[in-house]
Amino acid sequence: MFTIELKINGSMIGHIYGHNEGIAPEGKGETLYSWEYYRPQIRELKHGTVFHHRAAGIEALVCKILENFTAQMPDD
Repeated sequence: MFTIELKINGSMIGHIYGHNEGIAPEGKGETLYSWEYYRPQIRELKHGTVFHHRAAGIEALVCKILENFTAQMPDD
């Protein structure tokens, strides 16, 4: 389990909660992670899953989660 807070000038604009769900069944050496992204200012909660190689580090995992989150946002 991990959490990441995103803040601007001390005010939280986003909170990521993630959880290791185990080794991916495809056998590519990846781990499946579930995530939730909460935006407190608008009380929005999104969730999803990503596959990630643990050796790539938490920073790369957070990037994947944010890319997955932004792909769910409607186009303006």
